[in-house]
Amino acid sequence: MPSNIQRLCFSSILVFILQDLAVCDDITNIQAFYQGKCPEEMVCAHSCLTIDNGYICTCREGYMLSLNGFSCLEIPGIEEAPVVDQVLKSPSLSTSSDSISLSSPEHLVIQSAGHIGENGHTDDQSNSLSGGNGHTDDQSNSLSQGNQHDDLALQTNDHIVAEMIDLKEKSVKNSNSDVIQGVGEPMSLVHRPTCYGVVCQNNGTCVVDGSMVRCNCPIGSSGRRCEKQTMVRYPKFLGNGYLALPVLKTGYKEFDIEIDFKPQANNGLLLFTAENTNTKSDFFSIALINGYVEFRYDCGTGPAILRSKVQVTMGNWNRVHARRVDNEGSLQLNDGEMVVGFSKGAYSRITLRLPVYVGGYRNMTAMSTRAGISKPFVGCVQEIIINKYRYDLRKQEIVGDTLFGLNVGECSEGICDQVQCARGGTCVAKSADQHICLCPLGTGGSNCQYEINVRIPEFGGHSYLQHNGLGRSTLSYTQIEIVFKPTSRDGMLLYNGFTLDRKGDFLSLAMKEGYLEFCFDLGTGPGVIRSVEELSLGQWHWVRVSRTGLQGVMEVDEQPRVEGVSKGAFTQLTLLQDLFIGGHKNYDHTSRLANITKSFQGCIQKVIINEQPLQLLEDASHGVNIEGCEHPCLGEPCMNGGECVPDRDVYQCFCPLGYGNTNCEDEIDRNVYVPRYNGHSFLLYTGRSINKRVTGSKIDIQLTMKPETGNGLILWSGRDQPITSNSDYLALGFVDGALQFRYNLGSGEAVISYNDTRLYDGEWHTIRAQRDKQDGFLEVDETEIVEGSSPGSYTMLNTNKMLYVGGLPNVSQNTLRKFTRGFDGCIASLMLAEDYDITLVEEAQKGRNILPCRT
Repeated sequence: MPSNIQRLCFSSILVFILQDLAVCDDITNIQAFYQGKCPEEMVCAHSCLTIDNGYICTCREGYMLSLNGFSCLEIPGIEEAPVVDQVLKSPSLSTSSDSISLSSPEHLVIQSAGHIGENGHTDDQSNSLSGGNGHTDDQSNSLSQGNQHDDLALQTNDHIVAEMIDLKEKSVKNSNSDVIQGVGEPMSLVHRPTCYGVVCQNNGTCVVDGSMVRCNCPIGSSGRRCEKQTMVRYPKFLGNGYLALPVLKTGYKEFDIEIDFKPQANNGLLLFTAENTNTKSDFFSIALINGYVEFRYDCGTGPAILRSKVQVTMGNWNRVHARRVDNEGSLQLNDGEMVVGFSKGAYSRITLRLPVYVGGYRNMTAMSTRAGISKPFVGCVQEIIINKYRYDLRKQEIVGDTLFGLNVGECSEGICDQVQCARGGTCVAKSADQHICLCPLGTGGSNCQYEINVRIPEFGGHSYLQHNGLGRSTLSYTQIEIVFKPTSRDGMLLYNGFTLDRKGDFLSLAMKEGYLEFCFDLGTGPGVIRSVEELSLGQWHWVRVSRTGLQGVMEVDEQPRVEGVSKGAFTQLTLLQDLFIGGHKNYDHTSRLANITKSFQGCIQKVIINEQPLQLLEDASHGVNIEGCEHPCLGEPCMNGGECVPDRDVYQCFCPLGYGNTNCEDEIDRNVYVPRYNGHSFLLYTGRSINKRVTGSKIDIQLTMKPETGNGLILWSGRDQPITSNSDYLALGFVDGALQFRYNLGSGEAVISYNDTRLYDGEWHTIRAQRDKQDGFLEVDETEIVEGSSPGSYTMLNTNKMLYVGGLPNVSQNTLRKFTRGFDGCIASLMLAEDYDITLVEEAQKGRNILPCRT
């Protein structure tokens, strides 16, 4: 009669032994899993533990489970020998048909059909197994162990199949049996590993992969048990993972794909999406096959297969560009030859309903025939651009585009571990395999090791200047003027937004593919205005963009003016966040609709917003990686306290009173009786005797002048600098050939204009401008008088007690473009209130670019 142990082990159960590499790195940690319940007659040496649909053996304290899965080995230092293990130490064991024979604890062979000896040969005439010498005893149906346990036997059924895995060397499978035999090393009886006892953290999932147990880690976690949090920006694929991007909704008729990748294996799936999960209909894929890039797509009537002419450069960055329009496709790898092909049949549209998978697919077997590849990608991916949209490969719940993913690492991990940035700099990943130090303003160098003096800021692609935002100052109207010199075809020049959640109002100006793009969103969709022509790199350019309500305008150099309209019905722009120039400290805080991810590269010389010049460096609250742009002003060419003012590639010196010429190198007598003004000149007066004759309810100005051009500010006194729409001011000057007497008492503006070209005849002319409360009078050469009045009820002029003659600093900005430059010509005399004759140069508190008049 067969014993209970025989019936338990081979009549109604399967025997499983696993090498649980996922639980312990020690190769001796082997488990055996038995179906059924723990038997009354103990098979386990010490104790039995019931788990799902079966049981395993465990050992008492001081012992460890043996390789065979049921005996226990003494841990050194504890004296107690396992009981069952003695059975296996018998010098010989034999079995009859359907039985098992053991000759040592290291060798165990099970046979279900035929005879298998120690050498692996099968005897089809025998239905028994023999260990040790390989002989069969047909008369015996028991396991013999000398004088101990004479009747202990294990009976087997014919259908049982066991796998034998060599624990130290690669196993080979005998061609005539289902038994895998080790080569020259002891073997243990094993079957499938299990996930029993394996805990994967962070929502990871335990899986059995061949003879190993491992964890599938969701994107954002990594490690043997998914225990580490990982921020994935530049995904690293290990050959068993993937990530998924949103469904490509714009690829029905055509799509354009660019990928930057660094492969570590010759074969692997880079990109895949399809109409259905079975991949039998519409799809497209990009894969590495034997080192070549293959682009496949099917519109429903047969695939196109395009293969690159050259192989990828293994271990280096490669760029693939795949494009499809209708059924025609093209493929280019790096700078290699472009390959063109067509899909079969008459269909020319692709329907895609699955996410875009990167690096692999959740069922590689299902799509392997269609894509021509069964292996996931191994390597790094740095950039994916589809239909001009650059995907953010981070998780979507952060701010990225990745929907989900498995077993994805980060290529830039640890890149800053050995980097030290000086002077308060911070190390960050510049790309998947490069770092950069973010250096505070005033410092520079690769590790912020230098102190630098910057006159004109240069932006290196990882730079920015941060200023106070425009807030509600641009609700209905916005105007921005910039002088810049780009060195890259892409990069953000300026950005200001409403919130940090990538939504709402924003305004941006950026280089995109060599064109300049002005984008603004009032909350219901952006208006996008693009320059007509590309901008040349390495040269200075001028741009002015403006918006009034929904309407936008762009003017670039001498290019045609371009107009556009924002979407929706909203008409006001609110920008509560900080203003960024040349880049952004965190593109996660920029609107998705702006689609800006790269910073500007090049120089920015001037920024003017709503007629107000922005002091790029002085007014910045923060900035990083700002270097000095090469310019003649860096050499401080202006002498004697002169100010060097850059004008694109050249400069102009603003010379203080008493000095003149190109670089203020000449000393000039301050006793100039008749001063000459050059359009960038002015004299400033702050004396009480002068100012009391300018402010109040009346004013009387008389002067003698010889103008040379039809535009220029002659005289100015204002309350604010720059003025606002309701600021008090008084001005006299030329606008497009007309002499204008203008003032605002706080309730509206008066403009009294005289237009006569005789004023530019090279002769001296007398001008008299008078104001009595709201009424004004303008008299030219004592003959012609023009009258006018200001609206409202205010009658008093309140200014900042300063009077400028011949111009003022930043004329256009400080006058809200009422005047665009200073006066060109000479002024011989200036009298106030009929009783105060000003000695023009001698009484001036300050002046600029004043020379004697050539009478």
